[in-house]
Amino acid sequence: MRAFGSILLLLVLGVSPVARQPAPGWLGAPERVADGVDLYRVDATDLVSPGAPQSVRLLRVDPKRARLRPALAGTMPSLGTVQEMAARDGAVAAVNAGFFLPTGDPAGVLRIDGRLVSDTTRARGAVALLDEPGEQVPVFDQVTAVIRLRFRSAGAWRSVRVDGVDSPRRKNRVTLYSPSSGPATPSEGGLEWSLTGTPLRASAARRSGRSAIPVDGFVVSFGGLAAPAALAGLARASSVQVRQSLTVASGERVRDWIRAPQIVGGAGLLVRRGVVVTDWTREKLSPSFDLRRHPRTVIARDASHAIWLVTVDGRQPSRAAGMSFAELHALLARLGAIDALNLDGGGSTTMVANGQVVNLPSDLTGARRVSDALLVIAGR
Repeated sequence: MRAFGSILLLLVLGVSPVARQPAPGWLGAPERVADGVDLYRVDATDLVSPGAPQSVRLLRVDPKRARLRPALAGTMPSLGTVQEMAARDGAVAAVNAGFFLPTGDPAGVLRIDGRLVSDTTRARGAVALLDEPGEQVPVFDQVTAVIRLRFRSAGAWRSVRVDGVDSPRRKNRVTLYSPSSGPATPSEGGLEWSLTGTPLRASAARRSGRSAIPVDGFVVSFGGLAAPAALAGLARASSVQVRQSLTVASGERVRDWIRAPQIVGGAGLLVRRGVVVTDWTREKLSPSFDLRRHPRTVIARDASHAIWLVTVDGRQPSRAAGMSFAELHALLARLGAIDALNLDGGGSTTMVANGQVVNLPSDLTGARRVSDALLVIAGR
C-alpha cells in the first residue's frame, strides 16, 4: 500500500506464565522434508487428559534455511486445496492459514508481499513475518487492520473507510478492488471510480459497473446509485491516498507490524512472549470455541527461534479426538513455544509435505478447499 494510517495502542489482558521447556524426545525421529524443514508424526493417547486418540503433525522450520509465505488459492474470491497451492508455488510443505467465507473471501487480516488483501475491524490474533538479515522472524499479537481513502476536496480533507477489499460488494458499502481480484469488478451497476497514476487520481464515476481494474491502481466501488457525502468529491480530488491503519493490542513492535511484508490472521492468540493467553474477550470468539475439542492448526515459535507449524486432527473418535485450547496450551508447553497462534481449524486443518497430505482431514470428502495457505519455501 502507498501509505499507512495511525497506530492505536492498547494492552493485552488475561495472561499467565508458561514454562519454557525444550522440546523433549516424545516427538520421535524426524523425517527430513527439505534443508531446514523436518516433519514429526505423533500418534498417541496421552497428549490429553483424560486420554484420547490424537494424531498430531508438526513441521519444524529453521528460519535461517527456509521461509514462510501466505498464498491465495487464486484470483479473489476463490478456493483451492492446500496441496494445490503448495504445488503451484513450489512449496516443500504447507498448512491451511486464515479463516474465510464460503465464497472464498478471507475473513481476517491478510497481507501478502506488502499488500493488504483482507482487513478486519475485530482485534484477532495474528502473526507478522519479518524478513530480517539471514532469518525470518515471526511477531505475534492481536491486531485490527482497516483501509481508508484519504483525499482533499473543496478545500477539506476527507477520509472514507473501505468496507471490503477484493470481496463481493454489498449494498451501500464501499469496496476497493485491486488487480489481484481479476481484470474487472464483479458487480453490475452502482458507482465506480478508477484510481490510477502517481499520485493516485480518481476518474469520473461510472454507473454501469464491471469496471476495468488498472494494473497500477484500484477501483472504488459503491453499492448504491447516489454517492454518499463522503465520496461526493472523490473525482475532483487532486490526489487520493490508500491508507492502512493498524491497531496493535500490546502497543509493542508497532513499526514491525507496519513494515512486515506478510501478515496472517487467526482466531485465538495462544502464547505471546512466553506467556499463555487465556482471555479472548477482545477477539470475540464463538461460545465454546476454545472449550471443545476440534481439529486445530497452529503456528508457533520456540526459544531457539525455530518456527513450528502444527496440525491436530479431530472429529474422528477412533483415530483423532482434537484438542481444546487448554490442551493446545499443554502441547505447546511440551514444545517450549514462546509464541503461538491458532489458525483456521475444523475441516480446514490440512498439512502437506513434499506434495502429500500427511494429516487426517476431518471432512468426509478429504482435504477442504480453502481461501489461503501458509507455505514453506526452501532456501532464503
